[in-house]
Amino acid sequence: MRLQDEGGDRSVELRPAAREADGDRVVVDAVVHDGDRRWSLSEACLTTDEARDLAAWLAGIAEDATAAADEWTSLTFAATALSLSGHRIPGGTVELRIALLRMRAEGPGTTDVVVGLRAPQADVTAAARDLLAELDALA
Repeated sequence: MRLQDEGGDRSVELRPAAREADGDRVVVDAVVHDGDRRWSLSEACLTTDEARDLAAWLAGIAEDATAAADEWTSLTFAATALSLSGHRIPGGTVELRIALLRMRAEGPGTTDVVVGLRAPQADVTAAARDLLAELDALA
């Protein structure tokens, strides 16, 4: 799943890469681009149910099923590496804040990254569908 800011200079990719041996935890490869800066993370930060909840939450915001326009909602998970908040803006845009902890840039050390982006509702709906398809492909 990839979400890109309508301005084109920021994006967040969250890709289910593998299932852990127990079959319930999903390793997510995450990449954040912000202009010339890039961070990455590969971590078992979601359960299968949480990944499906994330897709449903994104689709719900985009399709206006979770809240009224301008009402922020948030989504957190058992593992703290990923959290999101967002809302629908009247006129067909979704605004998201995505927080990813312990991301790596080039060089040593990690950093916490919070990226804000605005994307058309149709793109957010498509990203939710992509996430489900990528999750199903791990079976």
